[in-house]
Amino acid sequence: MGLADRTYMRGEPSSSKIPVLHIVIGVLVAVFVLGLIEDSAHARFLDWMPLTEGDFAPWTWLTYALVHAHALHLIFNCWSLWWVGSQVEGEQGAAVLLRVLTVGVLAGAFIWWLSGVGGPGGSQIIGISAAVMAVMVYGLSDREDEMVTVLLFFIIPVPMRIRWVLRALWIITLCGWIFAELPSRHTWSFWHSAWDTDVAHSAHLGGLIAGALLFRFTGSNSPPPFSVQTNNVVEAAPYLKATQPTLTSADARMEMDHLLDKISTGGFGSLTSAERQRLEELSNRLR
Repeated sequence: MGLADRTYMRGEPSSSKIPVLHIVIGVLVAVFVLGLIEDSAHARFLDWMPLTEGDFAPWTWLTYALVHAHALHLIFNCWSLWWVGSQVEGEQGAAVLLRVLTVGVLAGAFIWWLSGVGGPGGSQIIGISAAVMAVMVYGLSDREDEMVTVLLFFIIPVPMRIRWVLRALWIITLCGWIFAELPSRHTWSFWHSAWDTDVAHSAHLGGLIAGALLFRFTGSNSPPPFSVQTNNVVEAAPYLKATQPTLTSADARMEMDHLLDKISTGGFGSLTSAERQRLEELSNRLR
């Protein structure tokens, strides 16, 4: 396929599919509306969705994330997802975003459950905050030196480097977990809650850990998973190697086609620094 034949070079959309992020937010809003209908009709048709201690139905480890307590809870989570999730999906694709969301939800449920082991039980968790934390850590960890404007108390704009935004998330989450949520779920005589909370900081912590681990082992700087075949010999990511003097024009075109296909699928930001450099080298060679 020539460069001019690619859809993104012709100015045409590469896909007509609805972005996964739009679907996720749509589902969250739909479930919230169903909850309003449930409250108004005095019905209980969403009781199967929250995750409750002592009643661990397998599906609730995922469905708890779809339910929100009130409008502000939903708005904050959707806004945070939109802020970083659109970037992750645009640069690395829908499959990556779905993986981060799913692992974040499950990790949040696991750390929340683990935090209550030995306690009286009866606690319940709802909301997609754990997945939000996972997406934020995964999507922002390679942009720590960039500046963003944080709305303090949703009113005061504060310019801040992303690294400090992430550190603030960790500090707030750990403090809330250690000093408020953890002791409130146990009857310890030696450790009591410093303040009352209805926030599941443990789930946030699970999401942060999941996002950090996913970025560490599968982040955007990881080598691409595919291989190409040249002269009947399969080589892993040959464009990461130094340019060889014997590289033919056909081989160079094949490597360049794979890089352009990756841009078509996940956007230019899905390329690693080595891939971008290699694309420039190949482009200069084929001129």
